[in-house]
Amino acid sequence: MYEVRDYDGMFADEPRTAAYLEAIARGVSPGSVVVEIGTGVGYFAVAACRAGARHVYAIETNPAIEIAGRIAAENACADRITFIRDDSRRVTLPEPCDVLLSDLRGVLPPYEEHFATIADARRRFLHPGAALIPRRDTLWAAPCLAPSNWHRDHVALGDAPHGISRSAVTESVRSDWTRCRLESHDLFAAAAQWAALDYATIESPTVEGRAECTIARDGRAEGVLAWFDADLGFDVTLSNAPSAPRALYGQAFFPFTRALAVMAGDRLSVDLRAHLVNGVYVWEWNTTFVPRATPDRPIVFRQSDLAARIGSIDRLRGIAKVNNADDRTSLRIPSTG
Repeated sequence: MYEVRDYDGMFADEPRTAAYLEAIARGVSPGSVVVEIGTGVGYFAVAACRAGARHVYAIETNPAIEIAGRIAAENACADRITFIRDDSRRVTLPEPCDVLLSDLRGVLPPYEEHFATIADARRRFLHPGAALIPRRDTLWAAPCLAPSNWHRDHVALGDAPHGISRSAVTESVRSDWTRCRLESHDLFAAAAQWAALDYATIESPTVEGRAECTIARDGRAEGVLAWFDADLGFDVTLSNAPSAPRALYGQAFFPFTRALAVMAGDRLSVDLRAHLVNGVYVWEWNTTFVPRATPDRPIVFRQSDLAARIGSIDRLRGIAKVNNADDRTSLRIPSTG
């Protein structure tokens, strides 16, 4: 759970905060009614008031919201903000709203109950034609080098450091994604779009798609990097791409089963899928690498972070099939014994 200092750290993140403040300034009209989900300590609720909001309903599950009233008072807008500590899906508002404001992402947009929360708020809280901030996220991926810390902490150990074989740990480490920060020069190909999320229509928690690329330079690819570009609306954008100013989100590194020696002209595709199981996102990434020199001998990796979730297996075990109105997912729970 976030602490107060974490919300301060988010607000100190210049790329994120500047973009959101600009979108709020453009999207909130004088007299607007705003609902913010995930208000934290209320910084963006205050910004909405400064942009002219008649009233803001600021919702947060974290106890840090107890400080938000003081922040509002310090900024002379306490009378225009109603702070509500609860899950927004259990909240009923006294009036329809003109703007829905949120940032419920993790490193990538599929995170906890993000999509269900937005879909519920869109149906129950908003006027027809209300504005959403953000409006849309586009997800990208490209093959990449390993992050330096990941390489140092895992790959550099080798197969048997100090004479102790660690292949089981290597398999687990390479079955889990990690947050990182890479630069454009760490990529082996141009970015490929694999999904787009429209928050005006999104319903299903599942996100899936394929990224296909042609390798642009020789090297040793260790995995795939994923990130998003956000359309906050009102001609305001935000990105955690390697080429963008460093934002707090970072990027997501999905390792390959083993490193690939790649050459310019080789082809690589990765099918990414995030599906929600009991409130936890399970990620799958299945890679097909086709060397230019031997196209009849592709290399295929099939990976899922479920294999690395030793602490979560008990929570997930026994869920052979997850069925709901929007999504049918077959999920195999591996044995850990």
